[in-house]
Amino acid sequence: MIYMHYCPNCHYIHMLNGHKSICPTCGLSLKELDISYLAYSDLNRGERERLRQSLSDPDCLKKHAADRKRIIIR
Repeated sequence: MIYMHYCPNCHYIHMLNGHKSICPTCGLSLKELDISYLAYSDLNRGERERLRQSLSDPDCLKKHAADRKRIIIR
């Protein structure tokens, strides 16, 4: 599956397969976003740029970061 990731160092949104944690450009940490690939692809160029710019704010990034909770089956 394709997941959306944001690199706080590069200020770039990456479309990557799987749950990645390392930026392919700079090698630093990525944040997985809660927006789906399909929802992101529906955004126009201006909306994508506004999203990218808003993610540079740490509070906004925290709001849009995917919270992957592990399900434990007993």
